[in-house]
Amino acid sequence: MPKTEEEIAAEAAATAAPATKTIEEQLAASQAEAEKWKSLSRKNEERATANADKALKLDEIEAANQSEQEKLLARAEAAESKLAEIDAKSTAATLREEIAKEKGFEDRKIPATALRGLTREELESHADEILALLPAPPEAPSADGQGGAGTRIGDGDMSADDIVAAATAR
Repeated sequence: MPKTEEEIAAEAAATAAPATKTIEEQLAASQAEAEKWKSLSRKNEERATANADKALKLDEIEAANQSEQEKLLARAEAAESKLAEIDAKSTAATLREEIAKEKGFEDRKIPATALRGLTREELESHADEILALLPAPPEAPSADGQGGAGTRIGDGDMSADDIVAAATAR
């Protein structure tokens, strides 16, 4: 049989207020719930503080390691730079010596270090300028009339006493 409107309303009222608690019970339950959340909040704050301390220590360690790594990296870069500089100087010196030899600087007693330039072309051009500015050394006089090397002094030539006397007379 279908239910009447009164029966439906009575059921709704019964399910709407099933064993309602008193205000004191509700207040006690709310306070217990608040205490539970306060306790959880305090635990989370303690954990957060501990984590923050650990994070600071980790940051300090990483900073120390980072600075050590940066120091080592800087030293490595400086060493590589110095090695490249030494290599460049060595290469330049070798090139200067080579060009000085090709241009005959040894004959004129010009040191290879007098050459300036960074490339082969610049060094060769400077070598040509130096050679144009400095006159060629005079050729040594011939040995004609000087006598034969390793032969005895003959008659009519100066004797050993004459040579000594001429050398001391100066």
